[in-house]
Amino acid sequence: MKQRVKTDTSVRNRLRRFPEDDVLLLNYNDKYDKHRRKSSNLPIPSAYMMFLLILIVAVFMAVIVIEKKLPPGLKISEEELYPNRFIAERAMVNLINLTKFGPRVAGSYENEVLAVKYLVDEIKNVIAKSNKNLHFIEYNVQRSSGAFPLHFLDGMTNVYRDVQNVVVKVSPIKGSNSSLLLNCHFDTVTDSPGASDDGAACAVMLELLRIFSQSNIPLRHNIILLFNGAEENIMQASHGFITQHKWAKEVKAFINLEACGAGGREMLFQANSKNPWILEIYSKNAPYPYGSSLAQEIFESGLIPGDTDYRIFRDFGNVSGLDFVWSKNGYVYHTLFDDVYQVPVGSLQRTGDNIQALVLGIVNGHQLSDMSLYSSGGLVYFDFLGAFVVHWSEFIANIINASVLLLSLYSIYQNMLLASNEISQSRYIKLLLGSAFTHFITWILVLIVVLLIGISLTLLGRTMSWFTRPFWLLFLYVGPTICVAFSTVLFASRKYQKNIKSPWTKFQLYYDGNLLIFNFALLVGIIFRIRSAFIPLIWVIFPTVCNLLQGPIFKTNRDWKWLVYQMLALSLPFIQSFYLTLGAFYLFIPIMGRSGAGNNSELMIAAMIGLIFVGLFSYLTPFITLIRNPERVFSLLIGMFLISISLLILTPLGFPYSGDPNSPSPQRFMIVNTNRTYYDLSGNVRGGDTGYWVVDLDINSPNTVNNFVPEMKNAKPVDLDCELELYCGLPYLLPVRHFIWKTHWIPGPAPNLPIPTTFDYNKIDLENDIIRYQINVTGPDHICVMISPLPNIDLLEWSLVDGQPLASGELWKGRPTYFIYYAYVANPVPLTFDIDFKVPKKYNILKPVMDIAVTSHYLHGKNQRSNIFSEFLQQFPQWTAITAWTASYASYRV
Repeated sequence: MKQRVKTDTSVRNRLRRFPEDDVLLLNYNDKYDKHRRKSSNLPIPSAYMMFLLILIVAVFMAVIVIEKKLPPGLKISEEELYPNRFIAERAMVNLINLTKFGPRVAGSYENEVLAVKYLVDEIKNVIAKSNKNLHFIEYNVQRSSGAFPLHFLDGMTNVYRDVQNVVVKVSPIKGSNSSLLLNCHFDTVTDSPGASDDGAACAVMLELLRIFSQSNIPLRHNIILLFNGAEENIMQASHGFITQHKWAKEVKAFINLEACGAGGREMLFQANSKNPWILEIYSKNAPYPYGSSLAQEIFESGLIPGDTDYRIFRDFGNVSGLDFVWSKNGYVYHTLFDDVYQVPVGSLQRTGDNIQALVLGIVNGHQLSDMSLYSSGGLVYFDFLGAFVVHWSEFIANIINASVLLLSLYSIYQNMLLASNEISQSRYIKLLLGSAFTHFITWILVLIVVLLIGISLTLLGRTMSWFTRPFWLLFLYVGPTICVAFSTVLFASRKYQKNIKSPWTKFQLYYDGNLLIFNFALLVGIIFRIRSAFIPLIWVIFPTVCNLLQGPIFKTNRDWKWLVYQMLALSLPFIQSFYLTLGAFYLFIPIMGRSGAGNNSELMIAAMIGLIFVGLFSYLTPFITLIRNPERVFSLLIGMFLISISLLILTPLGFPYSGDPNSPSPQRFMIVNTNRTYYDLSGNVRGGDTGYWVVDLDINSPNTVNNFVPEMKNAKPVDLDCELELYCGLPYLLPVRHFIWKTHWIPGPAPNLPIPTTFDYNKIDLENDIIRYQINVTGPDHICVMISPLPNIDLLEWSLVDGQPLASGELWKGRPTYFIYYAYVANPVPLTFDIDFKVPKKYNILKPVMDIAVTSHYLHGKNQRSNIFSEFLQQFPQWTAITAWTASYASYRV
């Protein structure tokens, strides 16, 4: 090399003797500089980058292993070795006994008689063995009736009669006026054994009741355990308890246990910000903490179509608390696959240990005595790899965020000073802003590319290949995301920073440019008080510290040690962010199987993957400017993508679903054998038919089963029905038109409707242009009523609840609609109410005022399905999960 440089110097000296060869000299220098940049100034071989990518995959695998780790379940035989410990085996026995009754729909014999009897018998056994010297235990079975407006899904008014709760209170002998409420629900949806949702939580609570009642340590406050029997009836039983039960007024805090998946780790995904001390107790006492305010903001945003009793206790009881949910293996949620075989014993042990420690920490503390002394503002919280919880108030969060933001800007300014011997400060600022803009363009390009891939797969009919095998996402979308990010930064660095001699300066520009992007995100979090702003915070604080310390540590030297330093500085935010991402994937991927056929789940997941991973790798992309042969990296990524696409298109590996009993990921259908009748103004039938209403719950429905179910080839969209009839002339059980709107109708046999559904009304002309209807509806134990006033007519009030009736978010013909959900669980009780309308002056009382539809639903028992209906359902393949019942729909203009 020394000889080569010497020769090159002599050549340049010789060329300078001939001015006419200036052009030749410039050309030579250009070639020489390009060669020099390739050979000496780019210090990282491409193999290093490939090794780094492999290392990242290894980190991914390590985080997955950490996330899956569950404690061993303790056995009954080990009870003497672990006194006062939660015994998972006993909880599993309780779960087996509870689920053996099968689906427990509110109103069914299985729910109202068998499940209640089992719970009462177990409670009596616990009381018989309790430590009566320290604890006083009492229980009762509550029946309640009521009504309440609920901003759930499209919005509804919920009416219930005689729903049941089994309630137990464990009190210290000396007594207390303050109680902690612990809640689960033992009812289920149609056709599901409900092992995880929510039988497992009730099994955990029974075991906790045993521990609390036999403990030799006195309690400071009361523990109320609520086994509620109508949560799947849209949270009716919890409303009955918190508004009517004799113990409700002494409840000062609550813990709600729920599930949208089977097993895994129970996640804290909602925490009331008024009393952060509850979270502090959780973080100090729970041996396996898991949760974040990010999950809470996702849930509160409405992206997840669901709700829990947490809302009822908070809104109608004005009580603070924590909401825990199992979210892993959401494939079985609300299906026949949700049995005891899907619930790991380790999950029961983990949940039991955490909730036991949390409950005892709360009831033995002093905060319940006077909650007002410990109230404060909002709360930011997250756990680090399940080891501990980081939490602070929104006020403290704003101080931390603002301080880190200013410190980060200073670190960028410091880097600008260090580069001033090569680049002027004004030019450095321009290049820095250009680098930030390049990162911004990268996010847009990544989104475009992944969406194009998703659109291509949709057109090829190969959507949701990742549903059963989520690892395909790594090849389909993560690889292209990295490739686009690398290529964008590499192109920009070669085109716009080609005159910068030092590749390290280029790297620092793109590194700090990305830091500016996260600074902006952090600033947005501060302005709009976003609690999940802790994510950009960790992506700002660690690179900032890295910037501030690299000068004193390395001065001007840049070598492999400096690279290791950079990677170590980024490791913690990278690992924590992937840890949060993994939890989101466990939640969202199964949800794509029930998000409705009107939503393209392929595009939704593609966008989610692209945006998350371009952020995860954003600090890695500047390293491509230091690679000698980046083409090898691109070849690897593109090759992996092409191979994966070929396998998914040409082999069965791309089939989305699985009926494996040990690990099911079924395609879901809701099918309702329906009788539809439309009446005119005179009360005569103007139309109607019978058949199967097929509710398509994912993008592939319903064509996937055509070869198994010949009738599905006759399925027709219901678009025209939605224009002509209220709620599409279909028996919606819940107001879900905003996301379940793409459905089909198959002409078929008439359903068996043994209980007649009647609609009667009396019309009264009141003063001040008000017309009152006295409504009476009878039918089976689940009934829905939809109302839409005619143009220029307003619905003022009704006797169901006080105040202005809650309108549904669903408009029909530009008119508001109102949805009433009604259920009784004991003796048949008609739905009766008065409803007042404001009409134009001198309105003829003989004219109609509203369109009204009444639906009846047979969700359980012998009337749920006829023999013909059952034969139709038996044709579906084993990799499907069908929720099916019988219903009627009748509409009137009155």
